[in-house]
Amino acid sequence: MALSIPHANPLGDGSAAGARLELTNAHNVVPLVRARGSMFLVTTREGNVTPRGARELGLFDRDTRFLSHYEMRVQSLDMVYLSDEVSGDSVNQVDLMLASGEESAFLDDPANFVHIRRRQMLDDVFVEELSFTNYLGRELSFEVVISFGADFADMFEVRGAKRARRGELRPALVKLNDVDLSYDGLDGVRYTTSLCFDPIPDELTPSTARFCLRLAPGERRTIEAVVRPLVGSQERMEPIAFSVRKRRLDEEAHGFRSSCTKIRCDNGVLQQTLDRALADLFALRVRAGDGAIVAAGIPWFCCPFGRDSLLASYEALTLTPRLAIDTLRVLAAHQGRRFDPYTEEEPGKILHEMRFGEMARVGETPHRPYYGSVDSTPLFVVVAHGTYEMTGDLGFVHELQPALLAALSWVDAHTHEGRALVTYERRSEHGLDNQGWKDSKDAVVFPNGKRASPPIALCEVQGYCVSAYATGSRLLHALGQTELAGVYAARAERMLKLVESTYWMEDLGRYAYAIDGEGGRVPTVVSNLGHLLWSRVPTLERARAVADLLVGPASFSGFGIRTLSADQPAYNPLSYHNGTIWPHDNAIIAQGFAHYGLRSHALKVFDGILAALEGMHDRRLPELFCGLERSSGGLVRYPVACSPQAWAAVAPYLLLSSVLGLTIDAPSRQIYVRDPCLPASLRELVIERMQVGNARVSMAFTQRGRRCDVDILDIEGGEVRTLIELG
Repeated sequence: MALSIPHANPLGDGSAAGARLELTNAHNVVPLVRARGSMFLVTTREGNVTPRGARELGLFDRDTRFLSHYEMRVQSLDMVYLSDEVSGDSVNQVDLMLASGEESAFLDDPANFVHIRRRQMLDDVFVEELSFTNYLGRELSFEVVISFGADFADMFEVRGAKRARRGELRPALVKLNDVDLSYDGLDGVRYTTSLCFDPIPDELTPSTARFCLRLAPGERRTIEAVVRPLVGSQERMEPIAFSVRKRRLDEEAHGFRSSCTKIRCDNGVLQQTLDRALADLFALRVRAGDGAIVAAGIPWFCCPFGRDSLLASYEALTLTPRLAIDTLRVLAAHQGRRFDPYTEEEPGKILHEMRFGEMARVGETPHRPYYGSVDSTPLFVVVAHGTYEMTGDLGFVHELQPALLAALSWVDAHTHEGRALVTYERRSEHGLDNQGWKDSKDAVVFPNGKRASPPIALCEVQGYCVSAYATGSRLLHALGQTELAGVYAARAERMLKLVESTYWMEDLGRYAYAIDGEGGRVPTVVSNLGHLLWSRVPTLERARAVADLLVGPASFSGFGIRTLSADQPAYNPLSYHNGTIWPHDNAIIAQGFAHYGLRSHALKVFDGILAALEGMHDRRLPELFCGLERSSGGLVRYPVACSPQAWAAVAPYLLLSSVLGLTIDAPSRQIYVRDPCLPASLRELVIERMQVGNARVSMAFTQRGRRCDVDILDIEGGEVRTLIELG
């Protein structure tokens, strides 16, 4: 028999249902993160979601928070944190103990008598297994209380958006061992957090489950909590044991790893980072319609994200091209087809961000999807070409052909077929002011900090368009459309000359950051300049000048290249885009250096990122970190960086490809290795079963003095020619 009880207010602030949320901040919490598709969990290191309503914490699914409070405590006893770890591919594990709290002499064996282990896992639900083991030597009785609450906040509310009104919280439905917390959104959809406990609690209310445990000496007891997010009429599944779920997830993760390139090296920090990145990529794949795509990052961007998803899958091409194939398919399926000022959709345009929560559903935000990105569309073509180089799959290029032509047509329309610069200017009331990868409000500034006025033409975006024309031409040639391929090759040359003549500042010996709405150059020294090398725009002489500038003392902190140089008045090492260091940015720049044979410059970048990793106990590269000088101390984290973040996680894979001088040409069944080298902290690196077309290639790199030797260990599945040029 179900009991309907008024829903306890999830924030405990006495506000009426439908009123604006008042959210808190966790402040200085070391988070534990677990992700599975569109669902993710962020807790404190103790495994709790507390303080209640904290923006950074909770159980989220499809841009809605289904747990805003979740806390386990033992009444009248102190609970002491011991350790936490990300255990394998499926479980976060937290170890705690109960202590009497009585004073004892220094170094006396303290009165610690119960070991508590929390194992938390995400599948299609959030499952926690709590175990309690008595080591005291006599029988113990104590109460375990699990407190919970759901505010059903939209991700945009969590990030700070203010709403004039919200939907209504429903009365909680309490049964024998489960509770349903529900919310009727303004979109006409019911959102439900369904909690189920085993064994049956001794007391169950709309906000707490209470268990009275009695443990004999050496006895172990477990409690299992299952939290299921439900949207609309979503079907409730039959319960599945924790061990069965874990085994299934581990098997799926093993299958994913087995399909990927395996890299082994003699640097423990790098090895742990590469392994962690692989696990994060597995977790960050989200469903979008009939396909899957790499989500950008947790907690703020666990959703399809055009630019981030494209660049992350590009960085991971030597690991697996599968991510890029899936990402390209999803983005092609949602490619723009009409003009819509509110969402900034245009024919051929690739989406910026797609959201699934209440605010997007009712149109309070334009993210259904939102298309306010000036670079996703040319990058779509560039990544499609990179995928073809890795796979040699002409059938996939045929499949993508309509989307590729539409993307190239979008570039044509905005460059006047290579005769003009691509600019952006916000058109949607709720859109972004800046629409390059640096998209914060103050991201495009003059050296003195004055913001550039729109419409703005970013230097790197013009380079992406040059590259889109050039790579699009090669794809069309592969499809047998030689005449159209020639047209786009000519447009690439035309656009390249335009970029060179417009952005190069002879008196300063570098490129401008942007052209503002008044036609003036923005001469600020920024990392974006390095992306021009990635797109192969500069001459060798100019490329070297840019590379020297970016690894010079003002731009290079010792941990990486800053987004904005320290010798510029606008520099702020604590800002989001004006002095911090972004791993993906550094990886792209390093590959740009490698394109021009500037291997020592690329190595310096890689060494900096490796030094940064030394300061990260979880060996997980975050979205960004602060740009303070390495010589002044250790790495300083950015407080609200996403971690894991897809394009940061896989940055080491692209860095490795760059310093190894590795180029794959699967259509010709060839691998090129030009002037390979390894960072000083590595002596040996082995690449196992890297996909080259239908073949799998294994190779070893060994640093011997100033020379790096290359050995081909094995080739499976067909002939592949390897061309090695040692420096």
